[in-house]
Amino acid sequence: MRILYYNWVQFDNENNVGGGVNVYQRNLIDYLVNNTEYEIYFLSAGWKYNPFKNKAYINSTVNMFGDRCKSFEIINSPIMSPAYAVFMNPQKYIEDEESVELLDKFIIENGEFDVIHINNFEGISVNVLKLKKKYPNTRFIVSLHNYQLICPMVQYFQNHKKCVCNDFDGGKECLRCADSLPSKKEYYKRVKNYYYGKIGKNFKFLKLPVRIACRVYQGRIEKYLGASKNMLPEQYFRFRKHNIECINKYADCVLAVSDRVREIIIAHGVNPDIVKTLYIGTKFAENELKHSVAQNSKPFTIAYLGYERVDKGFFFLIDALSKLDKNISKNINIVFAVPKLHKKRLSKLVDFNKIIVYDGYTHKELPSILENVNLGIVPVLWEDNLPQVAIEMVASGVPVLCSDLGGASELCASELFKFKAGSIESFIDKLTLLSCQPELLKEYWKKHPDLVTMAKHKEELDLVYNSL
Repeated sequence: MRILYYNWVQFDNENNVGGGVNVYQRNLIDYLVNNTEYEIYFLSAGWKYNPFKNKAYINSTVNMFGDRCKSFEIINSPIMSPAYAVFMNPQKYIEDEESVELLDKFIIENGEFDVIHINNFEGISVNVLKLKKKYPNTRFIVSLHNYQLICPMVQYFQNHKKCVCNDFDGGKECLRCADSLPSKKEYYKRVKNYYYGKIGKNFKFLKLPVRIACRVYQGRIEKYLGASKNMLPEQYFRFRKHNIECINKYADCVLAVSDRVREIIIAHGVNPDIVKTLYIGTKFAENELKHSVAQNSKPFTIAYLGYERVDKGFFFLIDALSKLDKNISKNINIVFAVPKLHKKRLSKLVDFNKIIVYDGYTHKELPSILENVNLGIVPVLWEDNLPQVAIEMVASGVPVLCSDLGGASELCASELFKFKAGSIESFIDKLTLLSCQPELLKEYWKKHPDLVTMAKHKEELDLVYNSL
């Protein structure tokens, strides 16, 4: 089987850009190249720009798997990635034909594929699915790791209202979210990505000439960002409508990473007959504990791993914890593993027994960070598709209390471990109950379906790839 995977940034990029999707893509390719005879190709786009060339072109790249995976990238893609770089120009996605031509050229040069599996439409447009007409024997698969098909900001979340975008008011709410034009610095960053990938740290000697080149070719910056101060709601309405129509017309299968994602995308018009829930595989599942790592740990310890962001529920969590009864909080430790955390944010939490702060975390550090943690907290305010951090904590033997948004709650069928998103009262009720009766944590494992190993995920993918 010949498979082409697409994601907007290469799976082994030096700075770990791309989040959980990149981790998944790397793990999947790792499994396939080591356990199958499949011929694996990988393509990325929109992350690197050469200021001295006007047209887009495709380069082969070096990757961690050597010649077992043939990797390529589109330089000067007509659509810059990730999505926030062009969120002020949804029309660009609708009108894009250059991405289609580039992918077609790539297929002609490398041979037809049995499967083209697209992990998102950032750096390219949904229009590439039109190639199904030219290559009817190729299965075009789309995985939904975010909501870019219906939201140019990908999160389906209204930043100004701090709520899920259940009504975009014909595109008017999109204009309120897109309240600032993308900076021209975004183009320079991607030029830097291009040179850094070629010459590494020696890029510092090219900073001045590259900046000059960016100024000389300023017109190209406008071409790629395509931002406009005169956006209309109708353009966001057409963006959503166009994407859904292309999916329904050309995609062989849409893989939702959780049931909740499936519900949302079907509610927005995707044909339910082509949408299938397929939980992602994870290496963590191979060593899943399936019991609490801190069974008798005292005092009761909770942990938040992630970012200092509104949509992730960080600020909600701080506010909610500050309102916890002092007789409860004095017996609780809190662990924060947050990159570059502003510790002043924690000033409200003076009544807790102890607060431990880590500057983010790596997978190697997780066991030591979580060894005394009784309960993980995933308080997202958006429909987080399936948070990688929830999977990591559960696999490490930490049950998770999460909001009822997104896919995290699907890791356990018990209502004990789910609270109403954004409700301080609901959160406090659940945390109080679990911290005062820690024996209830055993319920998590009784109603927790096993995480999906990469081997199991490969089997499930094969059923999709071969059944179409």
